[in-house]
Amino acid sequence: MLRPALIESLPDLPAPVLTIYLDTNRAKAVNRVLEPAYLISLGSQAKLMEGKLPPEDRESFREQVTRADAFLRIHPPRSKGVMIFAGPNSWKFVPLEAEIKDEVQWGTPDLAQLFWLLDEHKPYGIVIVNRKHAQFFVYWLGEMLEVEDKEFTLEPSKEKEMGPVARAGGVRVSRGTARDVFEHHVDAQYAHYYRQIAEDIQRWSDVEHFQSMFLLGLVEMVKAIQKELPQTLREKVMLVEGDLGWVSRAELHQRIGPIVAKHECERKAAVIDALLSDDRGLVVGIDETLARLQQGRIRNLVVVKGLDASLKRCGECLWVDRTIDPICPACGRERHTVTLHEVLPELARRYKVSVEVVSGEAGRKLQEMGGMGAWLREFDRKEYGEHLTFA
Repeated sequence: MLRPALIESLPDLPAPVLTIYLDTNRAKAVNRVLEPAYLISLGSQAKLMEGKLPPEDRESFREQVTRADAFLRIHPPRSKGVMIFAGPNSWKFVPLEAEIKDEVQWGTPDLAQLFWLLDEHKPYGIVIVNRKHAQFFVYWLGEMLEVEDKEFTLEPSKEKEMGPVARAGGVRVSRGTARDVFEHHVDAQYAHYYRQIAEDIQRWSDVEHFQSMFLLGLVEMVKAIQKELPQTLREKVMLVEGDLGWVSRAELHQRIGPIVAKHECERKAAVIDALLSDDRGLVVGIDETLARLQQGRIRNLVVVKGLDASLKRCGECLWVDRTIDPICPACGRERHTVTLHEVLPELARRYKVSVEVVSGEAGRKLQEMGGMGAWLREFDRKEYGEHLTFA
């Protein structure tokens, strides 16, 4: 699984670096032949990129392309996609279980496509409970990583006798009464077990800030744990009823994948419905959204998957917009052509804005409103009032 520490390290790789994204999905017949499509794509895209480079960079570039090609031939990927960052003093090979678009770049590490993937695929917390243990997983980018497995052992009852006559607190009781005492003892232990799991879920959610979490297990168990959660968290936890304690890890992954995908689709549809039904405190369309984003006035951004546009960016103040003026109106410096695909993830991270990437029916609805929209920060709502701009 892609680790946060790795993501944070990538911008610091020393340039020049060869950045490669390849669709290596073996479910596609073109990737199961002697010369897979991803190797052909690597060669063709590298040839195009080399033609754009200054002569002094071409030999080093070819060395890294040859290095990556040789590695892929010796170690055919088993993942849906791969990222490679290769330089004279660096090598990062990252398999991904997500849809990737073939791309080859040279220079500083090109992280735009990675950031789009991170914005499109949010991490989810998965908790699977049964009568013996509770397992905690992170589900992200099509992969599951177990982070903890907490065992539960039922302690023996203090009532040591379950024969025709037993004692409880020094008083002779019938067999039925002894059984009642024992069952009460068991129920109390399970109630404590459920409270502990609920507390663990709350602590985990507070640290990871999951969009949603899934609690899987027998109906009486998941409902009992849900009742122990605070109301705000209860709304984020989806219950999936069924005994999955016996299922292998591979089958567990196969079962959970469609559940997460269905929820993701429904959640994003709800986000778009909320955005488009709001009549205050929002902006839509590329131009207005970019302007408000760079003014630090946006808190949540929603964008259609694959949305792109040609932009101009100032080399000095970094202001970005769609006007064609080669000179920055703010500082008078020269501006260069960039794309929305390149700069939007960078802008979102610079201004600490969460991004939701939508597709399908949700994407179609947003596309009709300009392909991009956002909620303003609370202090901007009154100022913005009813003046909404639609592109």
